[in-house]
Amino acid sequence: MGEVAAPRGLEIGRQRDAFRAFMIARHLRPTEWARTANVPAGEILGFLTGKIRTIAPATLEKLARAANCAPDDFFH
Repeated sequence: MGEVAAPRGLEIGRQRDAFRAFMIARHLRPTEWARTANVPAGEILGFLTGKIRTIAPATLEKLARAANCAPDDFFH
């Protein structure tokens, strides 16, 4: 069997928790942050609620630019 490239199970949960913690620490609201970054709010909300497994890399770049950080900062 081949390896699966997409994050699974616990890893996705850890990423979601880290992303949420980043938002709380920076006092970021999903809809306002999305508007500032010019990305669909549904992408952030879908990830936070578990409806989608990942946020697109291009979206992460825009969110990072709007938050004045690197995309990796979201998940640490």
